This record gives sequence, structure tokens and C-alpha cells, in this order.
Amino acid sequence: MKKAMAAYLLKKKRFVIDEFEIPDCKDDEVLIRIRAIGVCGSDAHYFLDGRIGDQIVPEKFIIGHEASGEVVATGKNVKSVKEGDRVVIEPGISCGKCEFCITGRPNLCPYVRFLGTPPVLGAFRQYIVVPEKNVVKLPDTLSFAEGTLAEPLAIALYGIRLANFLTGDSIAILGAGPIGLSVLFCCKTGGARQIFVTEIINHRAEMAKKLGADEVYFADRQDIVKTINEKTSHRGVDIAFECAGQQETITQMLDIAAIGGKAVIFGIPAEDQIYFDPHLVRRKQLPILSVRRSAFTTEMALDLMCKGTIKFSSIITHRFPLERIQDALEIVSTRSEGVIKAIIEP
Repeated sequence: MKKAMAAYLLKKKRFVIDEFEIPDCKDDEVLIRIRAIGVCGSDAHYFLDGRIGDQIVPEKFIIGHEASGEVVATGKNVKSVKEGDRVVIEPGISCGKCEFCITGRPNLCPYVRFLGTPPVLGAFRQYIVVPEKNVVKLPDTLSFAEGTLAEPLAIALYGIRLANFLTGDSIAILGAGPIGLSVLFCCKTGGARQIFVTEIINHRAEMAKKLGADEVYFADRQDIVKTINEKTSHRGVDIAFECAGQQETITQMLDIAAIGGKAVIFGIPAEDQIYFDPHLVRRKQLPILSVRRSAFTTEMALDLMCKGTIKFSSIITHRFPLERIQDALEIVSTRSEGVIKAIIEP
């Protein structure tokens, strides 16, 4: 069999570039030459800690799931794409048979095989085989690098829809990393009346302003709860989105959400447990929604990037070849060198 190169994570904090055998397509599968992969916050968790909760990286493992590329071969039953097509990969390979899949919630499938989540090998490599149902055509107006943004943007769209966001809602976004900025882009495009963003890193705060935030506050220099509550005449916001994965931001989310509002958690905490004030939540009758990946929003995300008046791809700040993936994960995990979104181009 032919061989190609992949980046293997050795438990944590160290990659090695090694060969792997390019698999053949089964009847309903597509072989893709990967052209770009986004570095996600979950990749940084695996890099730093070797785990997310009980998902533990084995001795030698390929992470990564935000991928786009070119179709190089298809199985005999594949009809929707052909050789040469540019595509985005939907990383969640659901079973299609469980109660969640058949009721339109494949992101909750307990049998899902998600790229880059142990034990399923991920996308930091040159070639990958995925089912036909997991590829979406990349519009001609978008680059492969822009195609990698479809996955985080699809997550943001899914979470916003889960919260029943309405045009005219007031919004707070706690954390302006790639997911927080994705939520900002979607809410701004969707007609939010007022958008507050909090951050601690200057270049991310500046990007939030560029993408249309009305107010940006520095969480390490200002009293976030007091400031936002004063700005909203002590009403709070209709929806508070937690996008940092910190105990502090989860607490702030509940404090600034309006009575009868909504609190939405996107962030992935490093800790196994978080806490909140149940009396505050009860008195506000505040639903706490957690976002699990996405469902049926990838094409919508691509369309939004094509038609949006704001250039979302400006969040891409760094590009690396596969051989420099160690450098990429180092700066993403430490949030250094002005990084917002890093892309690997194998």
C-alpha cells in the first residue's frame, strides 16, 4: 500500500512525524487529500494534558478534526462527490441507527466515532478516508483554510439555535477565542441588538471589535458583572455564552444573564467538576444549556462565510506545514505570538 505522512501525538506535549498506510475506500467512503486542518482548543487540551475528561490519548495518536481537502478516490456507491471535488469534512461519524440519530440529533449519538477523539484517529495527516455522508462540498469562493472554519462556526450556529436566539436579543460572550468569535460572528450577522464580549488577551479583544462587538471588556482589569449589569440597567442580557471553559466565566455567565434569560456553555473546562449557585439559577428560572458539537449546520456555516459582509477568515493568524505542528500547538496552547486561529497545511 502507498504511504503518506502524519503527525502523531506521543501522549502529551510531543509530536513525531511518521508514515502511515493510505487506506482504500470502501463502497460508501471517500478518500481525501487533506489540504488544511484547523488547530482547535480541544487539540490544545490533548496536547497539554493528554486527555479531556475520560478520553485519554494512547501512546501514539493522531488528533485534529477541522479539516478540508480534495477528493482523490471514491467507493463505487458514492454519488454526491467525485474525484477533484473540494470538500469539508464533518468529523462526527454517527451510527445513523440509534434514537438520537433517527430523531435528528446525531451529535448526541453514543456510538459516534469522532475524528481525533480516542480511539478514532484524527486529521493531522495527508490522507483520510471518511463516509460519503461526512463530506460537504466547499464553495468555490472559499479557500481550503477557510473551509476549516466551518466546523467551529457550525458549533456556534448549533449552540445559538439551541438557545433560540432571536433578532434583537442582547448577548454577552465570555471569551474571544475561535469559538467565542464564531458566536460573535453569528450573532452579529443574525441581528443581535447589543453584544458584550469579555477577554484577557489584547489581540483577541481587538478581533472581537473588528467582528462587530459593541463593547469589549478586559476580565482581568474590570469587574465584568458590575459593568455589564450597569450597561443593561441591571437587567442583564438575554443570552450569556460561556466560551472560555473557566470556573470564573461560568459564574459570570449566571450573574449577567437576565431573569428568564439563558446561559449557554461552549467552553471545555480543564477540571472535571465546576460549581454554580443553585439559588441564583432557580430565582432567575435560568436554563443552563451545554453545547455538544453540532448537527446539520455545516452547510449553513459555509453559506454564512460566503454571504457575510464581515470577513470571518480574518481570525486565521498563523499557518504551519505539518512538520511544524509542535510549534503550532505550543503557541495555541499558550495563546502566544498573537495567535487566534492556527492552520496546519500538510
